[in-house]
Amino acid sequence: MTENARPAPATDAITTPQRYRELRPGIDSFRLLSATLTVTLLPDPRRARYEYACHLETLGPVLARYWCYHLPAAPEAVADLRAWDERGKLTARLLPSEGPGTRLEIRLRQPVKPGERYHFSYSYEAAVGTVVARDGTRRTVTYSDWVIFNIPCNELMVHVDLPPHARTLAVVPAPSEHDGERITYRILELRALETVSFVVAYRVSTHRPGYRRIAAAFASAITRDDDFTEPPRW
Repeated sequence: MTENARPAPATDAITTPQRYRELRPGIDSFRLLSATLTVTLLPDPRRARYEYACHLETLGPVLARYWCYHLPAAPEAVADLRAWDERGKLTARLLPSEGPGTRLEIRLRQPVKPGERYHFSYSYEAAVGTVVARDGTRRTVTYSDWVIFNIPCNELMVHVDLPPHARTLAVVPAPSEHDGERITYRILELRALETVSFVVAYRVSTHRPGYRRIAAAFASAITRDDDFTEPPRW
């Protein structure tokens, strides 16, 4: 029996790109020379792991001391926040946002002065916006997402890694690369607050063949026991 498609809970994505831009100003005194986002979709279709690698440059007179990023997920939907640079762990925390979503704040190891550049990374697990339809042992998932920085970015790479054994059904817009379970977008010269949106539909089986093999072997053993006839005793 086919079930009706069900949207994820409302806390998965509680704001939209339009609402995001209304609440947050663009900043031109800093820029990302490059940024790479890897989204790892988890076996639970309502969750994903996000990892960002950023190359930041300060352009104006104000020193960069913190990195702030606003997540479209509710605070209770975000977990396992980590941040680091080439020297080790950085201090990171989640803070209440002035609007919908969650504010992520990372203290940089040292202030980034005008003309200086700095590499750092961070990751977290969060709820994602999905619609899930089940058909027997198959599950069709439509995952939609978007990325917005409030500073310009020269080059953005977005990798979407599908769950194990998933098969891609559709990707919108067309990706720059599609290699097995990884979908890649490459976007150049992003303006502050410019939106990068994408939708990925995939199918995965919820059938667990290992359990079926065990059950079949157990049933076979019972059958052999029932068919066994004790030889006559002379």
